[in-house]
Amino acid sequence: MPVDIWLHGTLTARVTLKSAGRKVVLEYTDEARSRYRGGAPILSCSLPAAHGTTAPSATRAYLEGLLPEGRALETAASRLRGVELDSAGAPAAPSDAVALLAEYGRECAGAVVVAPAESGPPSGGHPSSPLGDVELADLVRNLPTNPLGADPGREIRMSLGGAQDKLLFTRVAGNWCRPIDGYPSTHILKPTTVWPHSAENEALVLTLSRACGLSSNDVWIEQIADTSVLVTERYDRILGDDGVVHRLHQEDMCQAAGVRPKDKYLIGRPSDRMTRVLREFAASPIREALAVYRQVAFRALVGDEDGHGKNYSLVHTEGGVTAAPLYDSLCTLAYPDLSGTMGAQIGTQRSLVKVDRQALAEEARAMGIPAAAAAEAIDELIDNVRSGAADLSPTLTEGWPAERIIETILGRAQRLESGQPLGGAKPSPPRGTLDAATQRRRR
Repeated sequence: MPVDIWLHGTLTARVTLKSAGRKVVLEYTDEARSRYRGGAPILSCSLPAAHGTTAPSATRAYLEGLLPEGRALETAASRLRGVELDSAGAPAAPSDAVALLAEYGRECAGAVVVAPAESGPPSGGHPSSPLGDVELADLVRNLPTNPLGADPGREIRMSLGGAQDKLLFTRVAGNWCRPIDGYPSTHILKPTTVWPHSAENEALVLTLSRACGLSSNDVWIEQIADTSVLVTERYDRILGDDGVVHRLHQEDMCQAAGVRPKDKYLIGRPSDRMTRVLREFAASPIREALAVYRQVAFRALVGDEDGHGKNYSLVHTEGGVTAAPLYDSLCTLAYPDLSGTMGAQIGTQRSLVKVDRQALAEEARAMGIPAAAAAEAIDELIDNVRSGAADLSPTLTEGWPAERIIETILGRAQRLESGQPLGGAKPSPPRGTLDAATQRRRR
């Protein structure tokens, strides 16, 4: 089944399958080529519009990047006849990814809407009636069997990347509503996972990221179904003065570099493919490289090993791509079962406990960032993390052992300032990625 991709209400591309579903082709429409002129990417940095059709491998990576991962993808695939996943849990063939997006792609990351070909323009949808406490609790409890809160039978067709369980809701006048028929969601709700206090941990770290100027969206904790739930305002949604929710066009770094989600931990150092994308498509490559570098350094500082290619993103603007705000970050050093091996190495270091100013400076140099600017960025992060930790609200720190994480982060800041390796935990034997460890804990 071919699918159409809509961007800001414009039919932008059609995706078709060849070779019995083993090859996927994306072709931009004449209207899209006319509207998006000047060589700027339309859907993705990896899918140039200069040629008639895009590369099948990059097209597959882009489409798979719109889908969830892990248990959520397994559940969604199990409900569609003929859809298969491979041994790594990824769509077995391009036809499987296309079938999943045809069913679930009305509300995706960024501004794209995916629908069956010839089905016409997206209706725009509407929010549901406000959800009551019982409905909210049921949706949280049923997340393992109802990922994202999607329900195609009620025209709630949503798809969002990532392996952690989450719900997508629209906030209307302080109430939670379900986005129906492609209506934009405004918030992501992530219940505490198999990792104790993961919701509180992430809320604390994301609050520190705001203190560092790396993000500006609101985060808080709600108690739903006797579970702590992280609530994050979506940075790719803007509420207009007229009350209308607008989508921002964005993509993650794996999509931009043509890397499939299952290879997100293999994208390489920030100075590798991510920086090459910025050099080609950013209006100010050094400025955006510095923005990404600050996020890389922040993740190292707070003890977050999960900085893979899907945890960095780009926002598309008329002038070129810009670094998206930081998201999906928590102190993984709080969990001894994890290895402390970073999703992308910094300089010559792969271990969270061994990163130091030299490794960070080496990475900055490879990214083309002036040494003085990189050093100033590190000093500012240290100062802002300290002041942010001092200003944390009791609503974020009470009722769980927040002081352990705060002490870990502040200790790492002190060591980084003095030129020592970040430290903060005893390195453990490699045990795979955070995603793999999460799957083992669920069994």
